[in-house]
Amino acid sequence: MPLSTPVNSGKIWWSGDNPGMLLKESEDGPWTAMTLFFRIVYTPAGRGNALFLYEQPDSGESLPNAYNVVLHDNEDMARWLAENFVARLPGPFSESPAFKALQYVPLTECHTSGDTSSRYIQTVKAEGMEIDLIWDRLGTPTALELSPEHVGTRSHNLFNLLVESRDASIVVNGRRLPGKVMPRQQAGMDTTTGFVYFSEIWIEP
Repeated sequence: MPLSTPVNSGKIWWSGDNPGMLLKESEDGPWTAMTLFFRIVYTPAGRGNALFLYEQPDSGESLPNAYNVVLHDNEDMARWLAENFVARLPGPFSESPAFKALQYVPLTECHTSGDTSSRYIQTVKAEGMEIDLIWDRLGTPTALELSPEHVGTRSHNLFNLLVESRDASIVVNGRRLPGKVMPRQQAGMDTTTGFVYFSEIWIEP
């Protein structure tokens, strides 16, 4: 039989890294803090970095009362992600009051430390803010090929590398936000709400 073409004919929607975490103090309690970080190599609005931080997911306020913010080095790209991606994710990232209150703030520094086998750290700074996202107790990397029924948008194919974290935390100006990661199911796989997604490619079939 002839080999199928090695070229995916779908339209690239966006590509990059997308680690994040959702924290609770108990399984039956509310989300106490959440974050998504994007290190983007391609979107229709360009490339760059963006940190979506929900310090108080249930609050409709932002600075100076709550760190419900998006730190970015490309505001057009950050807003494109908010409107075209985050808004289409079912659940707390799109449905929390904090989503509509997010304030866009230029970042001044963005770097990683640690490694991807035990502890991985993403640091993002802006004026008056230093945020450390820390993923500890990392699991074995898993390559995922997900069809639309297994992704949040329900309309894309997704290829990525997942590294699970069993102990993740968000630190804002030296203060650790409350909560811990919770068990999670993804595409029939037991994992947690602390996730490091590398090399994501979202494709419109």
